[in-house]
Order: sequence, then C-alpha cells, then structure tokens
Amino acid sequence: VCVVVLGRYVPHLSFLQILLGDEQVLASEAQIYQRLLAMDQLEAHGIVDEYLKGKPLVELYDLVLIPALSLAEQDRHKGAIDAVREEFLFLSINEMISEFSEYQTPDAATMPDAGEPLPRVLCLPAHDRADEITAAMLAQLLEKRGFATMSFPLAGASANELLAAVDAGRSDVVCISSLPPYAFAPARAMCKQIRERFPKLKMVVGVWGFSGDTEKAKVRFERTQPDRLCTTLADAVTQVEELARPKPQAAPLVA
Repeated sequence: VCVVVLGRYVPHLSFLQILLGDEQVLASEAQIYQRLLAMDQLEAHGIVDEYLKGKPLVELYDLVLIPALSLAEQDRHKGAIDAVREEFLFLSINEMISEFSEYQTPDAATMPDAGEPLPRVLCLPAHDRADEITAAMLAQLLEKRGFATMSFPLAGASANELLAAVDAGRSDVVCISSLPPYAFAPARAMCKQIRERFPKLKMVVGVWGFSGDTEKAKVRFERTQPDRLCTTLADAVTQVEELARPKPQAAPLVA
C-alpha cells in the first residue's frame, strides 16, 4: 500500500501506481501498460485481442497502443522505468504489430481499386524507439491500403542514410513519425533536412496524440513546414491517400 501511495504522489515513481494499483476500471491503454510493466505478455495479448473484436486495427493503434506508448515515454523521460522493463515493453509491442500484419480489418472492403501505380511511402522515425514503433504501425496500415511502404529502423542508421533512401524516388511520400512528450524538436529537425534537399517532396508529419491546434503547430516548422500535420494514424492514412491520389480538378464551364 505504501508503494502505491508513493507512486501516486511522487512523480518519478508514478509507474508504480499503474503497476500495483487495484482500481476496478482502468482504461485499455493503462491496462496494457500495467501488464507490460509487470512483464506479463500473455495477459497483455489477451487485453488486445478482446479490444480488437470487430474493430479496425487503426483504432487499436490510435486509442490503445499509442497511448500506452505515451505513458511509457512519459515515465521513461522521468527516469521511472528500468532498462529491462523498457526493452520488454518495446519488444512486446513490436511483436504485436508483426502479428497484425495478417489481420483482416472490418473496413478492408473499402480498399480502393487498383489503378495507376501509387507512389512509395517512406515512414521515418523522428528520434527514438517509440517513434520507430509508431512508424511501423503507420507503414503497416498504409500497406493494407495498397501502398508500397518502407519503415526504417533506427539501429545503425544515420540521418544521411535515411535521406539517401529518400533520394531513390522523387515521387515518394515521406511520413515522419514522432511521439510526445518530446516530439516537435526532432520532427522539425528531420523535416528541415528533407525539405532542404527535396523542396517539392510530399511530406506528412505525425505527432501522435497531440491535442493542440495543428495549424498553429505547423508554424513551429517555420519555412520547412510539412504538407500535412496529423495527430492520429487514421488521419495520416487519409492525408497520405489525398497526397498520393489527388482529385482531378473540375474542367471550367464554357459559356
């Protein structure tokens, strides 16, 4: 009981309240986070499977797994998670994403018919492991919509190496993935690097879970603003489709 109280009132120990608390009703993201902190992968999978019944995969990602990652990032930046639990959490969520590659979403029937070849979509993490995981989520969702996607891991890759991959095709759409609390600075830095090298490249920046005004947030990017700034994966998929499949302009009426 004392440890739970400490977790409630001492910021650096806040994860203990989630890990050891006995609240009857926890939000799904808190349940997942609790089970992963306890290194109980089986129970975490059970919560995910139960949530996903009859729901689209993007909803699981936007409303459960990304918020759970956000809780982990908040605690990680406060130094409140040890390295073993942190690694277990990241690996577990990565495993879940891999398993969902074959998941048939309820909205699969809305996939557009094949037509002209679509541009490739490159999903880049802005800074850290959490960004890498959310980039993989977005790449998977876009692949299910018919796009050829590439999701880049951070391990061993420098910013210049990531930019070299972008250089492979000027018609690519680039998606930069970043997760708060420290999302804008690394996203802005990567956006600037890409914009300076490829000024006409279509670019989407995702700041997942950001609750502020996105138009005002775009101003933070100064002269290197992305084409679109999104706060959910669902919106990012929509924005990428709009950039990749621009609607034909209506012909002017002739008097």
